[in-house]
Amino acid sequence: MRIQPGNRRHPLFLALGITLALPASSAFAQDLAQVGTGASEQDARQLQQVIVTGTRTTNRTEAESLSPIDVLTPADLSASGSTDLASALSSLLPSLDFPRPAINDGNDAIRPATLRGLSPDDVLVLVDGKRYHTTSLINYNSSIGRGAAPVDLNSIPVSAIDHIEVLRDGAAAQYGSDAIAGVINVVLKHGGEAGQNSITASGGIQDKGDGAQNGLMGSVGIPLGGDGKGGKAPGWLRLAWNYSDTMKTNRAENTDISTTLAGAPNPSGIPYERYGDPSVVTKQALLNFGYDITPGVELYGYLNLGRREVDSNGYYRAFDSVRSVIEVYPNGFLPHIINNSNDSAAVLGARGTTDGGWSWDASADYGVNNLVFDIGNSINTNLYRSTGSSPTYFYAGGFRNEQSVANVDISKPLQVGWLPNPLTLSFGGEYRHEKYTIDAGEPDSYYFNPNTLIPGTTGPYAGGSQVFPGLTPSVAGTFTRHSEAAYVDAETDITSRFSAGVAARYEHYSDAGSTRSGKLSGRFQLTDTIALRGTVSNGFRAPSLAQQNYESVVTLIQNGTLAQIGTFRTSDPAAIALGAKPLTPEKSTNYGLGAVWQPNNAFSATLDVYQIRIWNQILYSDQIAVDPTPTSQVTGAQFFVNGATTRTRGADLIANYTTDLDSWGKLRFSASGNYNKTKVLEITTPAFGRSSEGLLTSSTPRTKYVFAGDWLLGSFDLHANLTRYGAVIRRGDLDDASQDQRFSARWLLDLAASYNLDAWTFTLGGDNVTNQYPTKAALNNVYEDRADGLQYSSLSPFGFNGRYWYGKVTFKF
Repeated sequence: MRIQPGNRRHPLFLALGITLALPASSAFAQDLAQVGTGASEQDARQLQQVIVTGTRTTNRTEAESLSPIDVLTPADLSASGSTDLASALSSLLPSLDFPRPAINDGNDAIRPATLRGLSPDDVLVLVDGKRYHTTSLINYNSSIGRGAAPVDLNSIPVSAIDHIEVLRDGAAAQYGSDAIAGVINVVLKHGGEAGQNSITASGGIQDKGDGAQNGLMGSVGIPLGGDGKGGKAPGWLRLAWNYSDTMKTNRAENTDISTTLAGAPNPSGIPYERYGDPSVVTKQALLNFGYDITPGVELYGYLNLGRREVDSNGYYRAFDSVRSVIEVYPNGFLPHIINNSNDSAAVLGARGTTDGGWSWDASADYGVNNLVFDIGNSINTNLYRSTGSSPTYFYAGGFRNEQSVANVDISKPLQVGWLPNPLTLSFGGEYRHEKYTIDAGEPDSYYFNPNTLIPGTTGPYAGGSQVFPGLTPSVAGTFTRHSEAAYVDAETDITSRFSAGVAARYEHYSDAGSTRSGKLSGRFQLTDTIALRGTVSNGFRAPSLAQQNYESVVTLIQNGTLAQIGTFRTSDPAAIALGAKPLTPEKSTNYGLGAVWQPNNAFSATLDVYQIRIWNQILYSDQIAVDPTPTSQVTGAQFFVNGATTRTRGADLIANYTTDLDSWGKLRFSASGNYNKTKVLEITTPAFGRSSEGLLTSSTPRTKYVFAGDWLLGSFDLHANLTRYGAVIRRGDLDDASQDQRFSARWLLDLAASYNLDAWTFTLGGDNVTNQYPTKAALNNVYEDRADGLQYSSLSPFGFNGRYWYGKVTFKF
């Protein structure tokens, strides 16, 4: 899309979402019109990359953005062997962290990603500018994102994506709850023209011989309507799909299952475990369309359907464990957690422009995540000892989160007599309805008879399906809420070089009360090549329905042994007796200051510093020891609480350079880095200890650097990506830090080579080609369980699978 200087929009208002047209005589517009003389077509196109996140204009460009924003293309996303969105983003964005924990129950299936070191649910995710639904699962393990129920980025097929815009700035005044750390907007492919279609087959395997992956993805569009005489069709339809099958990995210290046999030698004394990525089968399809029903009105929408079948596991139950049944499993057993995660999302809307110049957009969208817990290769020990039999496969229940949203957005540039340039006014409203459901498991999955005692003791056998006891009817239920919101933005060019804008939003939740947020933004074009930008805003995040109503009993480590730990909703009498109170929204303030330097089309650099302060941060409490009741086997209790004030400070530096080597092709380089530090200023709950505080402050890298390069020579494209993941620290419970462990920084190198032959592209590559692993866990690190052979930390920002080789073949038509 080419943008004429006389219709250029000012970058200041990216974060405010308001339009301002610059006159052709504007010095800033003239400067932009003159930039690029002699530049290549690719450079000019890159300069004019249109963005839509944080603005409701139609021609804002990346080069003009007020707030820091990253724009990632399909070429960026496919520059590694990753076939899922979150893994690809992690290798590209210094400010994003996506660890790969294992033996983490449902969070092996739905892994959270963090931005700027904040909670995963402090990031708002949009798809084509519309709010995307969150997952139904709470992360209750001691890993990154503990207590969060964020969006599952991997429910969006990569093949459907045109580009991704990551706004690294507070945006609650524009989009509402969750946009404290920033916004990730996934922009879908549009249009049905020939030449934009593709099919990609891929395969790969880990260097150790496991983790084999194969997949087939593609995107095909067709025009809708038209007169059949070569004119442009009034509409289009595009189908994208993704199928992949990935096998398990195992990086436990003892992977020899023969050592589980009764009487078998085990010289190491380390028990057998499976510790690594689960097996995953992904099936996804996304259908989107657009149709001009009149010259000024377009009907649009999309339908996304996906299913992910994940087979993970818990700890191995030895043959002589009281949790095992030797009559059924004479050599013990490895219980499997089989999560079927089903996501559906649909949007239907209409947009257009009135004769009076008002742009409008009205839409409705619906999203749902349904997560099922099936437990395989397991047993209910209590049921077997009580009745003489037990199933080995259970339906243990499930969780469901639904979201329905209706939006109206209106904007228009207005002439105001006392202003030299038009004032763009935008306003709108939103209604959102949410429903959270917990489904009980089958009776055998939660059966527990407290009178069935372990011989020689006064304690009963563990009840419920081993690894994940079934959800009982007492915790099942459906919970709903609704919210209404209204916002307004205004922005203008005050001079030819200085612009300012303001945004405000009011939102009311039926369960959490009212919130107000605002944002001030400014940009000053200091010279023809240097601009300064800054934002000040406050924001909020309403507690999710999952955080308010999640309740379950799961098997976790307590004092070094497996135990039944209960999470109680804040309205439960047991939680109230321990100090729980109704949750209220988190409140935040964001400050950002940045500089943009673009001396020519070949080079650009941005530096942005920020501070984010959060009050009433929602925490997931530590395990509080409780005495089991006659009808309960729970020995530890947890709940959610507004319990902290935190401050996050950091900086982002990004530089890009492109050079033309004539007959030697082109070189493209980029270097980016993030520094991020979170400090807990206050803890207001006693049920949040030192180790949990460490998950907020030291468990994501303080620094992360990404260096990337491409050499384009004829039909060849050679790509290299070098990422440095900074050190992370696992804190223990003791104040003397004797249980703490620092996991050293690591450099990971990804390489790929592609060859283009007509419509075909052939790619061979390797991720982590230098075969880097994290520092091994220490025996005194009580949260990593090295004694049982779990030798790598679940906090590792790049996982612990080692080198990965892959190949891809793409056909475009």
